[in-house]
Amino acid sequence: SSIRIGNLSWTTTDASLRAAFANFGQVVDHIVMRDKHVSDTGRSRGFGFVTYGSQAEADAAIAAMNDQEFEGRHIKVNLASPRGGAGGMHD
Repeated sequence: SSIRIGNLSWTTTDASLRAAFANFGQVVDHIVMRDKHVSDTGRSRGFGFVTYGSQAEADAAIAAMNDQEFEGRHIKVNLASPRGGAGGMHD
């Protein structure tokens, strides 16, 4: 189960993101999204994703980390939208 972490500091790295969220379960994947169009730096876009092995771990991370301070910013943590979904449209 994947969670989306928003409002990240520009200085957050993949490693620091993983370290913060490894407390809640087995992190099977993690990434800080970077802007590929910015020369040299690839500056953070201010959000990232962490994937856990189970829904319970993801829920625990959301409950503990949403609206908490991380690297100087109050982050927003919620379930990531399924990839390739209908874009949130409901009939």
